[in-house]
Amino acid sequence: MDFTDNNKEPNFFEKFGLEVANGEVEVGQTYPIYGMITKLLSDEPGAVVVQINFSITAHMTIPDEKKVNLLKERAFEPGIFVSTVKSKDDGLEVDCSTVVFGRKQDYHA
Repeated sequence: MDFTDNNKEPNFFEKFGLEVANGEVEVGQTYPIYGMITKLLSDEPGAVVVQINFSITAHMTIPDEKKVNLLKERAFEPGIFVSTVKSKDDGLEVDCSTVVFGRKQDYHA
């Protein structure tokens, strides 16, 4: 018997059968992280902090409020986050230098 909320659409991870896994990464090294923004921790221009894939804290230097708003709009869309690992002590913490989202999908009814 399935007790899930049938009115709720599956998120990206559920839809594609993905899971968050920790691999061996080195502090100071840069990696592409595939996933999505799952939580906005701070939207202050110049010091944006987001959570990626429910577990990675990413710091972003985005001085333009319009780009911060664009980031908010695209939050739950999959993307690639080019990030340098700052710390692995209390969960993974990274500095994200680049975010690449896919082409915006248009839906026509």
